[in-house]
Amino acid sequence: MWDEPRLTVVAMGALRQVENINRYGVVIGSANVDNVYRPWRYRDGRLEWLPVLPTVSNTLALGINSRGDIVGLGAVEETESTLPLLWPVDRPGTVEVIDAPFYASAREILDDGTIIGTAGNFGWVRHPDSRTDRLTAPGARWSGISAARGTWAVGSTGTGTNSEDGDSALVRWDLRTGVASAVNPALVSAQDVNSRGTVLGDRAVDHGDRLVALGGAIPNVQDPFAWGIADNGLVVGSINGSRPRPARWINC
Repeated sequence: MWDEPRLTVVAMGALRQVENINRYGVVIGSANVDNVYRPWRYRDGRLEWLPVLPTVSNTLALGINSRGDIVGLGAVEETESTLPLLWPVDRPGTVEVIDAPFYASAREILDDGTIIGTAGNFGWVRHPDSRTDRLTAPGARWSGISAARGTWAVGSTGTGTNSEDGDSALVRWDLRTGVASAVNPALVSAQDVNSRGTVLGDRAVDHGDRLVALGGAIPNVQDPFAWGIADNGLVVGSINGSRPRPARWINC
């Protein structure tokens, strides 16, 4: 864990995968223990196992919000399906199945309780009032969610049977209405979105009314690649693809 300028190495023992962290430094992930994935949380210097359902085999923790609510999925071997799960911070020691489409998984939970996930070949959103909507677009046969923040989500939709078949397009969804709009066609991927609805591509930032390319003031910068954007326009990523170095761009 990096808490600038301090670096903390957490001794975790078994093979563990870090999935997410919230603004207060609570970390979540999953561990392969005796060939079964179990979810965990690391907070206040302690590693805690999250409760699991007896009806699932593998369980993954994937998203966490500022409150500490956690979402993820549980795999049901008997039916070869998945269940979207919620670990509510105000009900410690409990795990709940989210009322969502069949074969669903929960990927993100926003600060207002909005949950974003996938089910089969489309994305979905569960609002704080428990209403669930499919995230799609006119004429689309599939959709995929890349990231979500605030009242926005970004991803792709397509007219084929999957992401490698037929035409596809990058879109931004207004989670309040479920309406999708196209992003700037110069973007080749939708890497992230901030709470203002600014969409981050791999090499440019789409503000809606203008596109900001990710270049550099350092000579000989090659192959910029972005991964995430903050609400203040800070972008993090890498440069010099074959020999990558971490990079950040400000005021994008």
